[in-house]
Amino acid sequence: MKRFYAILDHVLYWLLFIVLGSMAGIVAANVFGRFVLEQSISWAEEVAKILLTYMTFLGAAYAMRDNSHYAFDFLVQKMPPKLMRPFLAFRWAAVIIMSALLVYWSAQATIGVRDWVMPSTNLNRALVYGVAPVGTFFLILYALRCCVADLKQPQVHPQEEAMEI
Repeated sequence: MKRFYAILDHVLYWLLFIVLGSMAGIVAANVFGRFVLEQSISWAEEVAKILLTYMTFLGAAYAMRDNSHYAFDFLVQKMPPKLMRPFLAFRWAAVIIMSALLVYWSAQATIGVRDWVMPSTNLNRALVYGVAPVGTFFLILYALRCCVADLKQPQVHPQEEAMEI
C-alpha cells in the first residue's frame, strides 16, 4: 500500500507542477500579447480557467495527503482521550461520505455536459467537469489513509502561539 501512495503522491505532484506551470505560462503570454503586442490569445482565458479547475480539485487531494485542509481542532484539543477516537472516526466518516457523494454528483454532472463544447477551444466540457470526480476520488483515498493513521494514533496539533504585533 505504501508503494501505491508513493506513486499517487508522485503523479499528483507532477500533474500539479505541470498544471500550475502551464497556467502561469499561458496567462503570462496572454498579458504580454495584450499589453505589448496589443493582441490577445483567443483561447488563453478559457484554458487558464480549465487549468485552475484542475489545480483546485487535484490540489485538494494533494492537501488531504498531509491532512492539511483547514480544520477547527479546538474541540479535539479539549476532548478527553476516551472520546477522541470516536470523534475522529465520526469526522473522517463524514469527510469520506460527503466526498463520495461529491464523486457521484460530479460524475452525473460530467455525464450531463458530455455533449457541450467550449466556445474558444471547442473542447468537450466533460474534460473540465471530469476532474471533479477524479480529484475527489483521490481525496477519498488520502482521507482513508489519514483516517487509519488518526485512529491508530490521534494527531492533535498543538495550539499555535499567538503572534504579537
